[in-house]
Amino acid sequence: MNLELFISKLGGILLLPPGINLLLLVVAVVLLKLRRVRLARTAAIISISSLLILSLPIVSKALHQSLQTIPSLSQEKVKQIARTERSDIAIVILSGGRINLAEEFGSIDTVSALTLQRIHYATWLQRKTDLPILVSGGSVFGEATAEAVLMNQVMVSAFNIAPRWIETKSKNTAENAQYSSEILLNSGIKEILLVTHASHMQRAIEAFSNYSLKVTPAPTVFQAPTSKWTDYLPTAKALFKSQQALHEKLGQIWYSL
Repeated sequence: MNLELFISKLGGILLLPPGINLLLLVVAVVLLKLRRVRLARTAAIISISSLLILSLPIVSKALHQSLQTIPSLSQEKVKQIARTERSDIAIVILSGGRINLAEEFGSIDTVSALTLQRIHYATWLQRKTDLPILVSGGSVFGEATAEAVLMNQVMVSAFNIAPRWIETKSKNTAENAQYSSEILLNSGIKEILLVTHASHMQRAIEAFSNYSLKVTPAPTVFQAPTSKWTDYLPTAKALFKSQQALHEKLGQIWYSL
């Protein structure tokens, strides 16, 4: 694991819930031992209250909606792209993680739910436009099989669509953009439909903007602005979604640095 990846993963653990909340509790204990009672109480209150707030569905939804700055690809735009019959446009799908040793598939790795959601939308786009697909994703922790290879397997077996290009070296969004752009530019591609989650799209566009490709965003999985009484009750699922949203915000800050 390279140093940048180690720092980003460790930072994610310490700066995101529940890691940051546990860290604040440790700080509170240390302050208490140093007889700094008021500061200890403050740290403990912040730790517990922030954990509770981030566990509310109404908060996790708001965090994701704040990241959804790019609108969905309109049906008219999809039809327009399909009518152009250009050979210099491609669809790019960014990987979103993997499931290690999925027992039901014979203890082999497969794509995560996030990656599958992106594949689902991208294959729908491909059937509408007949554009070639590039899948992008490497082995983040040195796994034997790159995520892009897993994506290829699922696309062929479940959707009967094979990507034209498989990018297997990238370990993060910046490298997705770097290595995918190299492959596509060498293949004469000038424009891409970029498929990733709506909450991840802004950072993905910024990464691809460093290269000579025109990017048409094709975000998927939007958080709908719905509200019900259960949204005001804390849940583990909401905490997980809050963690995802804060991870994305932290990633935006990291990339800007």
